[in-house]
Amino acid sequence: MKEKPGLRYAAMSDVGGREQNEDAWVAGRTGGYDIFAVADGVGGHARGEVASEMAVRILEETADECLPGLKPAVVLEHAFLRANAAIYAYNRENGLNAATTLSAAIVDQSGKCWIGTVGDSRTQIITPASVWQTRDQSYVQSLVDAGILSPAEAMRHPGRNIVTQALGLESRVRAEIDEQEIAGAVLVISSDGLHDYVPATVIRVIALESDPATACRRLIEAAKDAASTDNITVIVARG
Repeated sequence: MKEKPGLRYAAMSDVGGREQNEDAWVAGRTGGYDIFAVADGVGGHARGEVASEMAVRILEETADECLPGLKPAVVLEHAFLRANAAIYAYNRENGLNAATTLSAAIVDQSGKCWIGTVGDSRTQIITPASVWQTRDQSYVQSLVDAGILSPAEAMRHPGRNIVTQALGLESRVRAEIDEQEIAGAVLVISSDGLHDYVPATVIRVIALESDPATACRRLIEAAKDAASTDNITVIVARG
C-alpha cells in the first residue's frame, strides 16, 4: 500500500477462476497527479494479456509525457486513442484479434478526478451517502438502459461478459470521459471479475470500512466466495 499526504491506495490482482491472468493495472504518480487504471483482456480473443498490458503501459507513458502540460481529460483521450491504435496495429501485424477493456482515473491534489472508460472495467466513487459509477460499455448495460433488465438481473445474465467496445478491435474507439470529486470518498477501480459477482452494496461496505490494502483483499475474497469465474483486479484509493 502506498501512502502520501491526503491519499492512500493499494492494488491487487488474482487469477481467480482462470488459468492465466489477463488483467493488468497501474497505480502511481506523475506530474503532480495520481494515475490509476485497470485493464481486462477480452475473453475469447487471443493474447488478451498482451492487449491489457499494452493499454496500461501506454496510459502511463502518455501521462508521463503530457502531465501537467495538458488537461487530464485530454490526456485520457490521447491515451485511449494511442492504446487503441497500438493494439489494432499489433493485431494487423500478427493476424490476431487481441482486445482489452480499460478504466482509468487521473486525480489532482484537490481530489478532482477525471475518468476514462472503454468496455466494462468499472470505476466507482463511494461515500457514506452515495455511490457513483462509470457506465459499462456492454450488452447487458444496454438492456438495463432500455429497462429490460434490472441491475440485479444483469449480474446473473449469461451475456454479461459481452462488451460493445474494446481497445484494439476497430481503427477507432470512443472513450467515455467523466469528471468527479473524490475528496472524502473512496475510489474503487475493478475488472468485471469483481463487480459482475459482488453486489455494489457489498463493495460499498467493504470499501468504506477498510483501509485500502485490507479492502482489496476482502473484495477479492468476496468475489471468490461468490464463485467468480474470472480474473479479479481491484484498486482502492482513499481521499
